[in-house]
Amino acid sequence: MPDEKANKSIKKARKQASTAKKLKYVGHTELLDTTTGELIPMQITQVEERDFNFHKVWLRNLIMSFEDISNQKLRLAFWIIEHLNKENQLVMTQQTIAEKSGISIGTVKETMKRLQGKGENGTMPFLVKINSGAYQVNPDVIFKGSHGNRMGIIFDYKDNELASKKAIKATEEEIEPDIDDDDEENTAVNTAVSELNKKEV
Repeated sequence: MPDEKANKSIKKARKQASTAKKLKYVGHTELLDTTTGELIPMQITQVEERDFNFHKVWLRNLIMSFEDISNQKLRLAFWIIEHLNKENQLVMTQQTIAEKSGISIGTVKETMKRLQGKGENGTMPFLVKINSGAYQVNPDVIFKGSHGNRMGIIFDYKDNELASKKAIKATEEEIEPDIDDDDEENTAVNTAVSELNKKEV
């Protein structure tokens, strides 16, 4: 059952932490025991949270390695990664992305839409749309910079993701027809037709 194996590996990957705590030795000091007046030697340690479960990747070499097997959508995903700013954002319209990447506008539109959605197996989205000319790549997927910077970008990304979901929901509510009104009109029409049929009989 290949599907079950794939689902198990995805669930396992999702459970793996992206950060880990590490104790760092800072120095030593002496503390005074107020009941006995004795000086007690103590070590000072500091708990640091560090990135964990990641691989170091040389992006250009990876792209060149995948050149023969990649399609246009994968090429665009790599192109996006190469052109991110320090906030993990790509500040360009889809038309500009198409012109600069050399990939057709149709492929750009379809790929950007797919990259924003969750996968069938519940995999996390690759990026979120901030506005019509800016996107932010999920820092839990890829990020260039220090751990501290990544933590700040994660907060920004979550805010942008929430705003994007609200905008999509509001758009869907505007587009959705008012079913109650249609039902009332259909009932009124059916009643009128029934009355006409009775009069004809």
